[in-house]
Amino acid sequence: MSEARAYKISVGRRSISDYMTSIAIIFNQGVKSVVIRGSGDNIHRAVTLYNVLKSRLGDSIKLVNVKIGSEKRGSKYVPYIEIEIERA
Repeated sequence: MSEARAYKISVGRRSISDYMTSIAIIFNQGVKSVVIRGSGDNIHRAVTLYNVLKSRLGDSIKLVNVKIGSEKRGSKYVPYIEIEIERA
């Protein structure tokens, strides 16, 4: 696994603990950066995932960037958030 590659986790309907496990496995494989992405109704779940990770891992992760926007899906625009975290 290359450290330069940033992994993207798209948050959906799975439990928050499933996403936490996935991120822990990715970090243990040597990846330094992970992007948590939530769109539409899952924006709040992406923010919740970040908050839970921060409360459990504390200073071992660092917030790098937050990007918000919207993208066109069909005839509608859907909002999204991307939260980039890094292993400290």
